[in-house]
Amino acid sequence: MRSRVWADGDRIVKQVVGDPAAFEREITALELAEHTGVVPRILDVDHGKRTVVLERLRSDPFGEDWVIDYARGLARLHQATGPEHAGLQPRQQVPDPVPFLRFVRAMGVEIGRAEDELVFEDTGKFDLVHGDPCPGNDMYSPHGARFVDFENATLGDGVTEVVYLRIGFPTCATVSETPRELREAAEQAYFEERGFTAPLEDACVRWFVNGDALVQRAERDGTDHLARVVGEDWFWYSTTARGRLMFRARVVATFTETHPETSALARRLLDRMNQVWEPQPIDTRRTHIS
Repeated sequence: MRSRVWADGDRIVKQVVGDPAAFEREITALELAEHTGVVPRILDVDHGKRTVVLERLRSDPFGEDWVIDYARGLARLHQATGPEHAGLQPRQQVPDPVPFLRFVRAMGVEIGRAEDELVFEDTGKFDLVHGDPCPGNDMYSPHGARFVDFENATLGDGVTEVVYLRIGFPTCATVSETPRELREAAEQAYFEERGFTAPLEDACVRWFVNGDALVQRAERDGTDHLARVVGEDWFWYSTTARGRLMFRARVVATFTETHPETSALARRLLDRMNQVWEPQPIDTRRTHIS
């Protein structure tokens, strides 16, 4: 257990257990985002006991179009910071494609020229990235979406989080596929809020090659989970590790214009996985747990 959370009237008390760095990341993120209106206000904090008292957020039932408020809320959160905040949070990690390429070879699939496209760099952005914007960490009211649980907050590229709606909530227990019409409306709302547009395919590919996105947070300990999934499968709440990989491969296989070699690799890999693995279903509706 990394934290204990309990209600005290109109307040929420949270104590982070065993990870002082995570506590400080959360406090810093809440302070940096306070002006956005999408995070709870800090009422009291005890750094020694790693305990924070927060306002208790209103949480209304969500509608079918919740994804639009979700995306707009993420946009407001991501805009909370800029280059002047460099060093106040860790940098967002850049994925290492090497374990993924080993996985592809272990599956007996030809890599082809995809390796040339699987080169990732820090984008140089200074957005305030939540780190785990999952069901249960978002709440809704007439004012829109608000977010809690910032233990994994970083500075980086917020686009990697708006693509949760395309790539199936990669760091989350509940995986779901957002209907295309709603997803496109949400992505449009995100970029309208931010005042620019950007391609989203590269951010999806980054999640596709990320082995840590196959296990829950407590298990992201340096283990090569892509090597592990070749020989075994495991459930994480709504589906299995193999089910997650197969869904992501299906998404990336459509990126024929922006990532033609990676798209072709994803199709070959998906064909192979369908031959040797039992497909696992992915929900097409949101199961909210907040």
